[in-house]
Amino acid sequence: MRPPPATARYAAAVVLVLGVASARVIVESRAALTEGRSQLQGGAVEPGVRALRRAAHLYLPGNPANADAYETLERFAREQESIGHQDHALLAWRAVRSSALATRWIVVPHRERLDRANRRIARLMALLPPPLEERDTSVGRREEMHYALLQEDRAPEPAWVLVLGVGLALWLGGAFYAARHGWDDDDRPRGSTLAATGAAVTVGLILCGLALLRA
Repeated sequence: MRPPPATARYAAAVVLVLGVASARVIVESRAALTEGRSQLQGGAVEPGVRALRRAAHLYLPGNPANADAYETLERFAREQESIGHQDHALLAWRAVRSSALATRWIVVPHRERLDRANRRIARLMALLPPPLEERDTSVGRREEMHYALLQEDRAPEPAWVLVLGVGLALWLGGAFYAARHGWDDDDRPRGSTLAATGAAVTVGLILCGLALLRA
């Protein structure tokens, strides 16, 4: 029986690695969710929020523990607001915000949660005792100022992150393919193969450079 072609073996290896990584994300997020809920029930706010934030950070499409962590954090934040514990509420809303920002890629999977967290953080920050230079500024105006700052996005543009990924793939893939197939069994260079892979590497380097400059 013939062995499977190299591409099939590589594809199987990639699928295996992705499967193991996905399983690990699900297991770790579930464990962090359970720990976070347990800590909050025991009155340990900071360790509980920290564990829930980790569960929310472990994003994987369709991972129920990820969504449950966000729901638990938001519910806890609202409960703390209702009883006047603004510091605890801020801690939880900030965990929602940091997790939503941390899981961005081409899209923001939790855009609505991010917007909601920004609104609540801005409101709670505006209710805190203002610094001396803002004592004559109304609560509403301070809230607007905080919200504007929270809305500022200094992260790289998603499109350029994608360009960087494509560039790296062309660069590394071209170099790897050239090393494997650029010479025949007698160590004679294969001109067409080396020309194609050289072009791919060149394009990849150009894309990487552009992405690093613009991202």
